Amino acid sequence: MSQVYDSLSVPQGFQAAGTYSGLCSSRVKLDVAMIVSRRDCSIVTATSQGLMTQEGKVLLLHNGTALPDGPRGHEISQEVCQAAGKCMDEAPEDIALVASGAKGQYFRPSLLIHSLKTLTAGLGNDSQPLEAVLDNSGDVTAYQVALSSGTPGCSLSGIAADGTADSDGLCVIMTDAQAGSAVIEGALAQAKAAIDTENFTFIVMANGMAGSGPCSQEDLAAGMEDLLKKLGFQNSLKACS
Repeated sequence: MSQVYDSLSVPQGFQAAGTYSGLCSSRVKLDVAMIVSRRDCSIVTATSQGLMTQEGKVLLLHNGTALPDGPRGHEISQEVCQAAGKCMDEAPEDIALVASGAKGQYFRPSLLIHSLKTLTAGLGNDSQPLEAVLDNSGDVTAYQVALSSGTPGCSLSGIAADGTADSDGLCVIMTDAQAGSAVIEGALAQAKAAIDTENFTFIVMANGMAGSGPCSQEDLAAGMEDLLKKLGFQNSLKACS
């Protein structure tokens, strides 16, 4: 049975598009997405290997094959971000690449590069929903919540997809609140301490487009907890004393 996706309402200043690259040897599965912010935003990625932080405007997300470890993975990331920079007239350092999925598979950066024109043409058209790229043939949920009264007019949108036997689940969170990488890291750590997020990769993007003052770590953490519960995550089990 095919999955039917609702159109995700993204926060102010974000656009997204998805397509298939063929990197996963499939002309059916959408496997690459582009999320673009109108202004520079903080991008934090939390994986089982640790945290990565970056300031930029563009996130390229491949779901299906992980980047190789070591220098080769770095070379691929640089090559793809250079090509994306030329395609979008952005500096390569303003572009982040995250590739999640099975490890040890042959990774052909040319296939992602060939997808860039399709992705940029699809921005804002909602022709291929972001949820479909995250889909691993399991549960996919999308939801939007408002942040607390301390950050009026700000929202959090999230998409979560189950993992597979070969790869972790994925959760992408976007917010138009103003929050730097350190605040996002702290808020994500608080939320993950309260919610069972084992075996999930998280990507959080914050662009400040709502125009309110800086969001506190506590307000952002509370919003993340609320969002994750709406997405189907459960409270962490506490050890019996």
